[in-house]
Amino acid sequence: MKRFSILLSLLVFVMAARGAEPKLSQEQKMAWWNDAKFGMFVHWGPYCLYGGEYHGYKQNRGGAEWIMNRCKIPVMEYRAMTSTFNPVNFDAEKLVTMAKNAGMKYLVFTTKHHDGFAMFKSDHTNYNIVDYTPFKRDILDEIVNACRKHGMKFGFYYSQSQDWNHPGGSTGRKEMKEGWSNPDSAAIDQFTKEHKGAWDLYQTTETFDEYFHKISLPQIKELVTRYPDVSVMWFDTPGGITDGDATEIMDFLADYPQIITNDRLKRPNFPGDYKTPEGRVPKAEDTEGIYWETCMNIGSSWGFKTWEQNWKPSTEILRNLMTICARGGNYLLNVGPDPLGEIPSTPTQCLKEVGDWMAKYGEAIYDSQRSGLTPEWGECIRKDNAKNSSYYLCVFNWPADGKLRLDGKFSAKKATLLTDNSNLKFKRDKNGITIEVPKDTPETVATLIRLDLNGKLPPVKLISNSEKVFKILDADK
Repeated sequence: MKRFSILLSLLVFVMAARGAEPKLSQEQKMAWWNDAKFGMFVHWGPYCLYGGEYHGYKQNRGGAEWIMNRCKIPVMEYRAMTSTFNPVNFDAEKLVTMAKNAGMKYLVFTTKHHDGFAMFKSDHTNYNIVDYTPFKRDILDEIVNACRKHGMKFGFYYSQSQDWNHPGGSTGRKEMKEGWSNPDSAAIDQFTKEHKGAWDLYQTTETFDEYFHKISLPQIKELVTRYPDVSVMWFDTPGGITDGDATEIMDFLADYPQIITNDRLKRPNFPGDYKTPEGRVPKAEDTEGIYWETCMNIGSSWGFKTWEQNWKPSTEILRNLMTICARGGNYLLNVGPDPLGEIPSTPTQCLKEVGDWMAKYGEAIYDSQRSGLTPEWGECIRKDNAKNSSYYLCVFNWPADGKLRLDGKFSAKKATLLTDNSNLKFKRDKNGITIEVPKDTPETVATLIRLDLNGKLPPVKLISNSEKVFKILDADK
């Protein structure tokens, strides 16, 4: 499957460069994504300069990337801060190799978040990393080139509706209490209520239609035509976008049939290719028959926060990954670089630990699919090869009696403890098998046992336009 994915990518790139439109089935289009399972999300922009603090107050709620909105920072004040953005330590090679060494197969980067700042050279506004800051380098271009060099698929997050710095952009309303203890909170809340969330009159000087056709749509076209081998367009917070606006975007993307889109362009009429539950692992019954990906923070904020303490340990991340794979999904794990362009030391060490585990046990993750089995002791991941299927038993809770039970209608021929590749004895019955395991668990994160089956299981059918819509738990998204 990996070889097919590489050949498909080369075909798409060549044909896109020639202006051709290769026809892809949904299965072909989603093949690399479905095999990859694990990706890096990167939220980064001038909001990192605040680090989640304003006027000496820690932002009361939400991710630090929302600080302009939640703290109601005036446009020109925010722009003045942006003009000092100079991440001199940023190294795209280091970022991409960090993702690759962690076992990640794709990277989704925030080209423009809700603050409207472009992390790329844009011909449609000077409010971008090259023209507006002393840094003068195109960060997106450097990341794309590093991804290409290391065989990493790349995608673009783009806020298609919200834009707090360009007139007419949507401004999702948040009450002042979510930001800081402003003595004028009551008056500000009344103003935002009367102006569709806007807190600065400058934001209201154009219509959303003007904004969409001057900034949003042109920048989406700019990104894709500049990088025709982009694999994912990751939209967010539809806000004021209309079905007509969404149609214009999708009509343009039709010329790039390899691009996978998520379900956040405009609900419900534009379901995209996959669903995006956020900050959690959904229940197994909620993901049946669909492509899905959960995005989750390695800490508590999408954007960099100076006072972050709630970092996820590698054990939690890896168990999340195993659970997600067992339910047929992908895991997009977010990091937020600091003002100098570096990932903080704690998540850096965490990703190294994740990578060390993936180097040993990645065979259970990549090119896998849902098993449909939900054992009490952990998770069960399914993987097919040319002749037979296998179950990877990810044991979180080791059986005290040395007997591991897996119920299901299947026939097994071999059980292997992946810690040392030793064979394990097991007994079959009409309802499943019981495996004899060592008294003590050999691993701390999870002990993996590969159960090779007699024959191949029926294929798992997936669709792209399911009517299921996940409730987004984090209001920021």
